[in-house]
Amino acid sequence: MKKLAELNSGARFTYAGVEWVKLYDTDGGALALSAEPVFERAFDEENCNDWRKSSLRRELNGPFLDALIAEGADRAAFLDLESDLTADDGMTDYGTATDKIALISDGLYRKFRALIPKIGCWWWTLTPWTCDPEYSYSVRIVSSSGALNYDNACSGSDGVRPLCNMKSDILVSVPGEENADDQAERRAAAVEEAAEAVMETLGDYAVSLWCDVLAADVSALFKSKRDAEEIMQEEEAKRAAEG
Repeated sequence: MKKLAELNSGARFTYAGVEWVKLYDTDGGALALSAEPVFERAFDEENCNDWRKSSLRRELNGPFLDALIAEGADRAAFLDLESDLTADDGMTDYGTATDKIALISDGLYRKFRALIPKIGCWWWTLTPWTCDPEYSYSVRIVSSSGALNYDNACSGSDGVRPLCNMKSDILVSVPGEENADDQAERRAAAVEEAAEAVMETLGDYAVSLWCDVLAADVSALFKSKRDAEEIMQEEEAKRAAEG
């Protein structure tokens, strides 16, 4: 485990069962985007491109946030995140929105595109195509190629990649890295599991036979180890002869 503040921009980490990509450090936190879509949803079931009114916003800041807490996240770890809702055509009618969980804007996507892995589907930004009431159903999306495009807000086939501002002092899991405490915890769990299995086996025999049973088990383990080593040596010799 590491503190989020220790990770560089572009690093992947896992928190509350979701894999994230760190984009940059903020004041007391770090902006992070999910590495993959967490699900597919409509931006808004009523086909409105105003993030402030969208059904997806309500879900991310309600049931989805609750699910992260249930997976072990600290609710206080999610700092307020203010999003600029300026439309693709420059209209600013929608202003800004403040959330715990949001989506990335097309401007932030352009800025950090090099850190954001491409995925094989379309996914939402929160940027409207325009605020003009006549076209208030089009939302900017990222296509599978990484190019920006747009889709109707009611489309339910686009992916959702949550964006959040997490406290920098939270502990997160980093793929491929395991510190001494993690190793000790994993070893202790394995020892406990093995001990329970041994006790369950011994429970089938009289106490007077436990020493003999344990001795037989240990002998069988060493024999299995020797047999496995001999098989490996034979396979290596066979590969060497064939080569």
